[in-house]
Amino acid sequence: ICDSSNSTEELVLDHISYHRCESCECLYTPLMLKDEILTEMYASGVYQKYFQKLVNSSQKIRKEVLEQRKCEQLSSFFTSPGKLLDVACGSGSFLSTCKEAGWEAEGLDPSEGAAKIAKEKYGIAVHREYFESFETIQKYNAVSVLGLEHLQKPWMAIQKAHDLLEDDGIFYFEGPSADCFLWEYLKQYPFAATRYIEAGRHYLFFSRKCIDKMCDEIGFRIEFLETNGLDFETILLEKFDPETQEKILNMQDILNGMLLGDHYRVFLRKVSKGGSV
Repeated sequence: ICDSSNSTEELVLDHISYHRCESCECLYTPLMLKDEILTEMYASGVYQKYFQKLVNSSQKIRKEVLEQRKCEQLSSFFTSPGKLLDVACGSGSFLSTCKEAGWEAEGLDPSEGAAKIAKEKYGIAVHREYFESFETIQKYNAVSVLGLEHLQKPWMAIQKAHDLLEDDGIFYFEGPSADCFLWEYLKQYPFAATRYIEAGRHYLFFSRKCIDKMCDEIGFRIEFLETNGLDFETILLEKFDPETQEKILNMQDILNGMLLGDHYRVFLRKVSKGGSV
């Protein structure tokens, strides 16, 4: 993410090499799919089938629990709702939740299937295009990008999000963590941790150091940062009795509190002109 050419290979899994940058400490895969293959995957039935199987089937719980909490977190940084651009918005469940909370919500996603669900289910119009080619004179109070790990040039997307924000606006993103317990486990006991690894789709895993770096170099300050992982459940891949399951969740809560969960959720404030990080 920082354009450094110095890295150390930490793991090879399913013939894909994972390197750690010696400068910003993020993890990344040097081997990336060609742009035309990515375009076909996201715009055609390949991604739509994946989306319908793993995301669309859980829309109700996502909207009622996950999206509600994210909306409440985002809204807590403002005295009143404003303009929101949700990049890679998928079916629009987060946008719908924010719209109900008073936000002027706008979506962006290249997937035809996701955009269709957003319109039919929530009445939300979604721009069907890639963030890299998106152009507007509009400024937003908040820009959310869920999918930076899928981009081959994430730094450009982060800079673009910064440029689209009003001064003091919030940039919200999530992504897999390079600092987590699950990664340390995989290095010693490798297996195909599909939800976390997603070979061919997850190119980047964020470190706390690279988050600090984007603040320093692009112009943000951290408002809130947490991890929401499923490290233990991803490793165990089993169902347990309620008492054991509760213990697993309690251990995960402790891991998340130490910022060692496998998924980062980050809210960054754009630094006002003349302000300081």
